[in-house]
Amino acid sequence: MSVTPDQKRARTTKPFQPAIGTDFGPVEEVEAKTRDFLARVIALGAVVALAISGAYSLIRGNYIVVLEVWSIVGPMIGAVVSYYFGPQRDTE
Repeated sequence: MSVTPDQKRARTTKPFQPAIGTDFGPVEEVEAKTRDFLARVIALGAVVALAISGAYSLIRGNYIVVLEVWSIVGPMIGAVVSYYFGPQRDTE
């Protein structure tokens, strides 16, 4: 069975034509959701790490662990806080 030239021309468009960007919404919305997710993960991870190190330090009586954890977590928390509560820039 052969395909005639008329049958070849009948399909000029692709059967599936993706519409880029319409499934996820505007790019700004996706970026905002990503920033929100990352900020929450960093904050929650920092609180959990500090709570675990604090409990361990109370049990052992050695508080150097809290200092070590805070030296790692502190700059991350500072970055999140300075991003959300720092000086506002005009994006216009």
